[in-house]
Amino acid sequence: MLISPLQPNFFVIIQKKVNLFLTTLTYNLKKGKKMKIRYILIYTILTITYVNAYDLNKKPQIIEYKKEKNYKKLINLANKYALEKQIDKSLNAAKEAYECNKKSKEALLIMARIYNFKKDYENLLDTAKKIVKLSPKNYLGNIYLANAYMQKDKSKAKEILLGLLKKHPEDKQILDKLKVLNEV
Repeated sequence: MLISPLQPNFFVIIQKKVNLFLTTLTYNLKKGKKMKIRYILIYTILTITYVNAYDLNKKPQIIEYKKEKNYKKLINLANKYALEKQIDKSLNAAKEAYECNKKSKEALLIMARIYNFKKDYENLLDTAKKIVKLSPKNYLGNIYLANAYMQKDKSKAKEILLGLLKKHPEDKQILDKLKVLNEV
C-alpha cells in the first residue's frame, strides 16, 4: 500500500508502522535473536526520533499550563494588593498577568481600575481601548473608556455613554456622567 503525505491520516499511518517496527525489533532483541547491525542502527535512530517527537508535542502544553497557572496567581496577587491599597504593586502584578495572557480582560480591567484611581487618563485610554477591542459590549471597559474621553474628547465620551444608556436605561452612574457632560 502506497501512502502519500497528502492523505489526512498520513502521520497516523507512519506512526503505526514505526510502532510496529519498533515493537518487532524490541521483541527480537529480548528473545536474543541475532539482528543485522543496520536494523539495530535504524532501531536506535527511530527510537530517538520518536521519543524526541513525543517530547516536542508535550512541552508546549506544559508551558501553556504553567502560564495559565502563573496568570491566575498574578491576578489574585493584583487583587490582593489593590485591597491592601498597594496600588503600584497591584499595577505591576496586573501588567505581568497581562503579559502572560493578552486575550483576557481581567488584567486589563484591574489596570484600568488603577489608572482611573490614579487619574492617569492617557494609560486609562489605552487600556480601555484594549478592553473594548477584546469585548465591545463590556460595561466596565466602556465606562473606563468614557472616563478617559471625558478629559479630552467630550463628544466621544457622550457617544459612548449614550450607547451604554440604551442597554442600561436606569443606570445612575451613566446618567450622572451624562449630566456632568451636558453641564460643561
